[in-house]
Amino acid sequence: MLITVISFCQHQRRHYMPRCSKQVSMLLMLFIALSAAATEPNSATINTVYYPGKPRQAYDVDLLQLALSYPCQHSFQLQASNLDLPKGRAFDLMNARQGIDVMFGSASLERIKQYRAVPFPIMRGLMGLRVALVSKEGKNKLQHLYSLSALAKLRVGQFTTWSDTEILRANNFNVETGSDVDGLYQMLAMGRIDYFPRSVLEVQQNQQQYAQLQLEIDPHILLYYPTAVYFYVAKDNTALADTLLCGLEQAQKDGQLDSLFHQYYGGLLQQLQIDKRRIFKLQNPLLPDHVPLQRPELWYPLLLSK
Repeated sequence: MLITVISFCQHQRRHYMPRCSKQVSMLLMLFIALSAAATEPNSATINTVYYPGKPRQAYDVDLLQLALSYPCQHSFQLQASNLDLPKGRAFDLMNARQGIDVMFGSASLERIKQYRAVPFPIMRGLMGLRVALVSKEGKNKLQHLYSLSALAKLRVGQFTTWSDTEILRANNFNVETGSDVDGLYQMLAMGRIDYFPRSVLEVQQNQQQYAQLQLEIDPHILLYYPTAVYFYVAKDNTALADTLLCGLEQAQKDGQLDSLFHQYYGGLLQQLQIDKRRIFKLQNPLLPDHVPLQRPELWYPLLLSK
């Protein structure tokens, strides 16, 4: 249209020059305004965040949904990727931005170097609080243990490549390793190890999974070493990382995070009676320096009180 008006003015230069000049000026201003609007980023754009696996009701998925629901600088909507992959492969795809945008996992120096961590402990430190699975015959083996040195002498089972193995050995525990997870439960049932510590958030599920072995959940002790579970995104995905941190902080402040956590894990923790057990605290030499241990509101109260 601008070109048409200019052409018309050139042919009618004598009689219409003043009016044409005004029309051209107005059209030029309109053209510049429209061009600027077309190139300006749309702050209302909502991008999709893909999490691994199929649609499911789970704490991590519901927490992602909660975090993304708060008003932050960027807007995202959550969707399942329908990609069921080994965790390592899923992390690689996430970092390459190929179908997965967010993962969760323990805070480690290696992961923090490779990916962008959202430095907020989403499990409130409870992945580092361990309950012992014991055999049916050895269910009272830990009942009268009151010192860390006595506990460390017993044979504790761990998977060869798990970070728990390195942590326990750094605390002078007698660690027996296995390269097959199923085999560790078999070793426990056969008496080749004395106990197999599992997270308080997983131990009941683990016991049920291997119900045929008749394993028992020890009611007497807890092992604890500081650890955190983070959300991770691609190294260059600062927008998503900032948005998740913004949402998590708001969910913590208004109580929605505590409510969601209690919905999933409150009954389980009550059944395990964790506040009535003896806690043995260990050092974690693998814990990254920036894990926010100085913020008590982010951790389960029991971990701070003893």
